[in-house]
Amino acid sequence: MQEGHNFYAYLPGGASGGILPASMNDIPLDFDTLQPYGCFIGSAAIIVLGHQDAARDAALNMMHFFAHESCGQCTPCRVGTTKAAQLMQAKVWDNPTLEDLNQVMADASICGLGQAAPNPVRCVQKYFPLEIV
Repeated sequence: MQEGHNFYAYLPGGASGGILPASMNDIPLDFDTLQPYGCFIGSAAIIVLGHQDAARDAALNMMHFFAHESCGQCTPCRVGTTKAAQLMQAKVWDNPTLEDLNQVMADASICGLGQAAPNPVRCVQKYFPLEIV
């Protein structure tokens, strides 16, 4: 991403790619460089959040999307995305419970949707902690 743009955060790989603060816009957008930051290139789409947006709201919106798109075949994704969305609606997030849920979804979901659903949540917890306390 180019320097000088006025934005708050960006999603480097679409909905499941994670969320990074604008201050990290100099990270090359490729497979190997995003992984240490809890992100991946995903669909290679870039979603930009402005200063009036909140990363927590974006993550919640994505979790609702994942819950809706879940095929329902595996419990970690079917139940996990729905439960995560419920927990994320609280003013203060229950981070230990969300992380337990994230770990189960990442480890036990059959497909990439459930495995990647935790990425935006984890990024908000790591890079935007003031939004969820």
